[in-house]
Amino acid sequence: MIKNKYSKWLLVVVIGMGVAIGGYWNYSSIAIGGTSDNGMWKANYKKNSDETVGGWIGHLQQKSGGKVKIKEVSFTDNEKIVVEHKGFTEGKSEDGSVSKLNPLSTDFYLGDLQKKSMCTSCILHGRKKDSPRQILFF
Repeated sequence: MIKNKYSKWLLVVVIGMGVAIGGYWNYSSIAIGGTSDNGMWKANYKKNSDETVGGWIGHLQQKSGGKVKIKEVSFTDNEKIVVEHKGFTEGKSEDGSVSKLNPLSTDFYLGDLQKKSMCTSCILHGRKKDSPRQILFF
């Protein structure tokens, strides 16, 4: 009888762990990201975990280099702009995301992306005309 009691609890624990691991794996596999060729930039986007808002959230982070002024960031699908983000300011926004300018680290809402228009690259445009574009592929 004691052996049977422990077997039932062990079965419940194993099933619970399986559900927890499956949920974590499903949630963590939704993020898509990339890094620039020179390693200076890292970007990713993932499905918003808040079901009331939905959509996708993007994150851009400067990994190395000095002060850089970014004029515009665009997420594209086969060179067609899906989402553009202009005008970076430092501080905390209404949704609680925090933006830093040096080094640049920012989050932004990408909207409700459909499978036919998933982002394949992120293009950074500097403020100076002679500054090269940085392209990150996902």
